[in-house]
Order: sequence, then C-alpha cells, then structure tokens
Amino acid sequence: MPRFFVHVRSNCHCWSYDEHGLDFPDEETARRQTLRAAHDLIDVFAARGQDPCDHAVEIENEAGEVVLDMPFSEIFLRDP
Repeated sequence: MPRFFVHVRSNCHCWSYDEHGLDFPDEETARRQTLRAAHDLIDVFAARGQDPCDHAVEIENEAGEVVLDMPFSEIFLRDP
C-alpha cells in the first residue's frame, strides 16, 4: 500500500513535518482523508491564536512528489 506524508506549512515554513507517513490505497483516498482531518484543526488554530489563512496542508507521496498543496482557507470553505 502506498505511503503518503502529510505536512502543515506556515508561511512557506514547515510547522508540522510528517516523518512517518500513513498508508492509503491511493492518492484520492489520501487526499479525502487528509482534508477531512484538516477540518479538525480549526480549533487548534483558534487555541493558539493563529490565523488558518497563514497555513497550508501538503501531501507528499513516497517519491517525494507533492500531490496536494492547499491553504487552510480553502479547506475550511469545503464540506468535511
């Protein structure tokens, strides 16, 4: 099963770097699950007094290719 790494960037710097990754059957499943989980971070940003618009989520595949790069401002506008 392919492994994907989910990173959170803040103003082009890494805020949370995933060194272990997660196994998903395919890229689309990794994308859906990551975006669903990202909705839960809105409370984390609020608790830290941070603006989610300053952050983005990035998914990288095993080859080191970025397969998703999306600002949290776009994520929070989507349905979970």
